[in-house]
Amino acid sequence: MQSVTFEHVTKYFGQSKAVNDAHFKIEEGEFFTLLGPSGCGKTTLLRTIAGFYKQEEGNLYFGERLMNDVPTHNRDIGMVFQNYAIFPHMTVFENVAYGLRARKVNKKEIEERVMEALEMVELGHLRDRAPSNMSGGQQQRIALARAIVIRPSLLLMDEPLSNLDAKLRIKMRSDIRKLQKDLNITTIYVTHDQEEALAVSDRIAVLSEGRVQQIGLPHEIYSYPSNRFVANFIGTSNFVRGTSGPYSAATGSAQIGVQGVSKTMKLAAAYEGEVLISVRPENVGVAVQRGHEEELPGEIETVTFLGEKVSYGIRLADGQRLEASVHSVEPRRMLREKMSVFVDLRLDRAVIFDETGKEAVYRASQDDSSAGLETA
Repeated sequence: MQSVTFEHVTKYFGQSKAVNDAHFKIEEGEFFTLLGPSGCGKTTLLRTIAGFYKQEEGNLYFGERLMNDVPTHNRDIGMVFQNYAIFPHMTVFENVAYGLRARKVNKKEIEERVMEALEMVELGHLRDRAPSNMSGGQQQRIALARAIVIRPSLLLMDEPLSNLDAKLRIKMRSDIRKLQKDLNITTIYVTHDQEEALAVSDRIAVLSEGRVQQIGLPHEIYSYPSNRFVANFIGTSNFVRGTSGPYSAATGSAQIGVQGVSKTMKLAAAYEGEVLISVRPENVGVAVQRGHEEELPGEIETVTFLGEKVSYGIRLADGQRLEASVHSVEPRRMLREKMSVFVDLRLDRAVIFDETGKEAVYRASQDDSSAGLETA
């Protein structure tokens, strides 16, 4: 196992900062995911760890060891690439054995370690098969076995499942997670797939434009995003415009208003003015009769049946649109398009940002769940 520490690491491509002041630590034995859209800097950060790139600013440590000038072959890493990088002229066994032979491991130990790795990924019975005659999922397992057979202290994975179909991706991510825990190896995983990141990670770093936006546990990242980018990128969020004020310093509270309806909320910081309310579709309440005065009038515009859930597209009276997701009911009880409804935003479950969307002034975690939450 190995910890990895970024100490104000910046990497340039020309005048552009591909990685901008990365400053955080990945703990020993952790499954840590770098998540973000294309071009956000996640693969550049991974390749900097691997030694393929060298940062222009800051320091990189493995444990207490400074790695800035350590070449790739001396970093004790295993890496799984997006394209697998399998040698087509070699058998499954020979592919996995390649790294051991390069390290001058004796023949008997190679046999034992390769078969151990192949059994871990359930390919022992295919040791003599040509990779070109195997499925994408099997080829990915070969690449994984080749990475772990050298027993590295650090495993790096760059979009390893992106070439697989949806069902196989779900199975493979479960297999990778189990294998990582069985081996107890520090793993750094790059993906743009938010669902994948939420499913496999101990912690997630969300990146945008080269900068780390937020680091936290999967449920923290989803439920308590630090800014609008994170709220919008992770899952689905509704963004509703409202107002905050007046603010009471005595109680730390303000009136949060939407369409003339208001609710007293205890804020994380003094703030008056326009706000951006982020609320997940599953937290939006919808009813045909008004239950309390905080509910907003609206109209159903779209109804989408999704099996276990029904998604309603709703237009509020002021023209703002949002999505509500509810558990499926009998068809005769489903709401219909053009029906008048009342919407409960459930502000106590929302995240409320300042008008720019860059800073949260309210989130439900502020009193009881913010411990360990890191923001850039």
